[in-house]
Amino acid sequence: MNTASVRQYWHQLTSTNHLCQFIDVILRSYGQVMLQNNPVSGLIFSIGILFGSYSAGKPQTALACLLAVVCANAIAYMYQLNRKAWLQGIYGFNACLIGIALSVFCENSLYLWLSIILAAILSVFITQAFSSILQQWYLPCLTIPFVLITWLYLLATPSFSVLIREPSTELSAQISSFNLLHLIPDSILGIAEVFLFNSTLAGVIFLAGLAVNSIRMAIYALASSLLAIGIALLYGSQIEMISLGLYSFNAILTAITLATFSNNQDFKTNIYIVFGIIFTVLTQAALATILKPFAIPVLTLPFVLVSWLWLLTNQTLSQR
Repeated sequence: MNTASVRQYWHQLTSTNHLCQFIDVILRSYGQVMLQNNPVSGLIFSIGILFGSYSAGKPQTALACLLAVVCANAIAYMYQLNRKAWLQGIYGFNACLIGIALSVFCENSLYLWLSIILAAILSVFITQAFSSILQQWYLPCLTIPFVLITWLYLLATPSFSVLIREPSTELSAQISSFNLLHLIPDSILGIAEVFLFNSTLAGVIFLAGLAVNSIRMAIYALASSLLAIGIALLYGSQIEMISLGLYSFNAILTAITLATFSNNQDFKTNIYIVFGIIFTVLTQAALATILKPFAIPVLTLPFVLVSWLWLLTNQTLSQR
């Protein structure tokens, strides 16, 4: 049975079987974290999350992610929100990241799991709200619900005794100078950091998930990660942060988003994406400085802000 036959068979199953349809939505939710509306990419991403969780010594992270995605999609279905968006996994990908983030940043407890369920449900309504607001400018919601909800919980933990933040740890990469031999591995780590994992193997799996749906997007991901490292080195950023891929993941998401929503794929478009990547790295550094007193991570906010600005600009450029 070839790939086309398997795809057709799965499509028939999802059309006639509600359980298979829900599984398909779950997988697409995983895939949409990197804008891939493909259940196979989602399946590979879920495997990458599993590997990343075990490599980080937190196997519960994969379960927390799955729980969040299931809860979010169940609520979106129950309230009969935009069915087309639901089928594409749009209501689940922010919950996917929320489940990972809360399990990474907070200590494991019953209250954490209850918080993950609540946060996943809230992400659905915030996604719907932002989608309604942004549609007049033809802008996607992206990961802004994930950023806002994760910040909400991290900022609230000092006031809530049952929610305990994990003690902050020093950066694990102790590097005094940058080695070109580590350029590709560090770039792949940037792909893993999209899902908040510091694992080269997880990064390779996520890259494979991209390539399954689009070789071009996989190339954009790797190239943008390399470029982000170059920009961060040029401006003298901390070598440890660069080597851990912390300057790359936002740039990767920006590149994939701009490439996905661009009508043309010519030289000018690629240069336009390069400028977006550079601006993303600078925005991330600026936001890290602003948020440092609050002890919260920038997450994917640089990618969201730059993508919105660049997509708005692209609408004007496309009319010329």
